[in-house]
Amino acid sequence: MDFEALLKVVGHFGRYQKCFLLLVSFMVLINTTHLYIQVFTAGKSDHWCQSWVNEDCPTDIDDADLNCEDFKKALSIPMVDNDTSYEQCTKYNVSGIDLQTAIDLGDDVTKLNVIPCDEGWEYDRSTFPSTIVQDFELVCGKSYLPNIAQSIYFAGYFVGSALGGLAADTIGRRLSLLLNIACSFVVGLLTMFSPNMAIFITLRFFVAVFLKSIGIINFVAITEVVAPSKRVLVANFMWMFFAGGYFLLSGMAKLIGNWRLLTLIFTLPYIPLFVITFFFLQESPRWLITRRDTAKAQKVLSRIASVNQRDIQEEEIQKSCDVDAPETTKTNEAVGNLAALIRSPTILLIVVNMSFNWAVQSLVFYGLSLSTSSLGIDPYISFIISGAIEIPAYFSCIFVAEWLGRKGATFTTMILGGLCCCITPLIPIGIPRALVAMGGKFFITMSFSIVYTWSAELIPTPLRSSGIGLFSLTSRVGGILAPLILLLDQVWTSLPILVFGSFSITAGLLCLLMPETKGKPLPASVGDTKLLYKKAHKAEDDEDGKNEDNYKPIDVSEKPALA
Repeated sequence: MDFEALLKVVGHFGRYQKCFLLLVSFMVLINTTHLYIQVFTAGKSDHWCQSWVNEDCPTDIDDADLNCEDFKKALSIPMVDNDTSYEQCTKYNVSGIDLQTAIDLGDDVTKLNVIPCDEGWEYDRSTFPSTIVQDFELVCGKSYLPNIAQSIYFAGYFVGSALGGLAADTIGRRLSLLLNIACSFVVGLLTMFSPNMAIFITLRFFVAVFLKSIGIINFVAITEVVAPSKRVLVANFMWMFFAGGYFLLSGMAKLIGNWRLLTLIFTLPYIPLFVITFFFLQESPRWLITRRDTAKAQKVLSRIASVNQRDIQEEEIQKSCDVDAPETTKTNEAVGNLAALIRSPTILLIVVNMSFNWAVQSLVFYGLSLSTSSLGIDPYISFIISGAIEIPAYFSCIFVAEWLGRKGATFTTMILGGLCCCITPLIPIGIPRALVAMGGKFFITMSFSIVYTWSAELIPTPLRSSGIGLFSLTSRVGGILAPLILLLDQVWTSLPILVFGSFSITAGLLCLLMPETKGKPLPASVGDTKLLYKKAHKAEDDEDGKNEDNYKPIDVSEKPALA
């Protein structure tokens, strides 16, 4: 009995898998808020130099249009833009001049020298009551630091993409998930108490490392315990919670206002998440079998069957595992690391193709998201639409991936997304162009979701977490390149979106070189993946009379798994 048949016996999408999916989806929701929280915690607001910090306004000042702080501001800050706004980084040199003297000088104050702010800044807190910009005075000469912080956060994603997969393949899905949840809580809590920007940036880096690891481990773990027909449904259910994180974050940020309290609110959920994971989540039985720990795998499968209310004897599970073990545990011990991904030419071809695909997906996704202000409509409306359109995209690909298959769906959506990008420059600026560009975002969101499931179905079990981690790592490269490609608009306004479209079409065409995995068992060894690839290219005859619909994992005992 192969593992898919065994999983069907204990329940391949029963109560256990559904509860697991809800747990994972809630983690995705919370992780999304941490990803985008700096949009609000580092929100930019108007600012100006402080003057006479410790002095009160004279009691005889009576101006209905100016309060005391505005009065100080009018006396000490130069006006710019035809006297419509105040200078943000300089002031008149009123050092040594008390407020009453400045009042007596009147317009003569404007004859004083202009100097940089020497007493700190005041901020317009009407939109953002409390931010790191205000607390750490990240304005004027330090205004670039929030961008550096976000770049370093994505560098943490880069590291987490590699370490998360390696940890899951080495010590198991459950233990590595628990460790990352605990670390996320600790580091998130410390971030709230950051005394300066250097510590804030450092802690945010580690937050990204642990959260990205959680995402990779969760995706792999849930994929390994559901039926092949449910994998796309599971993945897109999770992605809908990712999109829901936008709305949760914006609503809470508007309600809370204080960046430290907002950070705390989105960190506290890791406590119940850890407790629920510890008591509910079982180790991946598929991973245990590849580690030759069939005794523990039997216990896990029995618990899953119990939660799924399946009436099955433990002896039956034991017998099934004993039959299945020789086929799935003779894989070379060395396959549990990233180096094994490139030792087999077949695996190497898959890894290179999928790595390029992931990088392009990220490149086009973030490129379109960052360029919404160039579409000729209100930038806030276009940005909201850009985020909201992800929900129907995730919902649609549940059906498209089952209808066209993983390869057909990824090919179709990437080609359509690329074509939308390429024709966007031909559309008049305004609502028509925005609709076409958002069509590109819709299709690339679909393909980005489908490729997660497709990748997990191509990489063998001992390497699955490491493989997904590697693909996620390469996707960070696309995210880094997207803002740089947007700079090409200085050469030609339409050049960036044409570059995005060209890359999308190229990656879509390369999908045709990959095998289809819809309805197939997850490969348990490198040999299984090689067989999938060879059958897709008709490189060998099916000597044992099995067709693709009856495909089962091959016995790799006759030759080295990495040959």
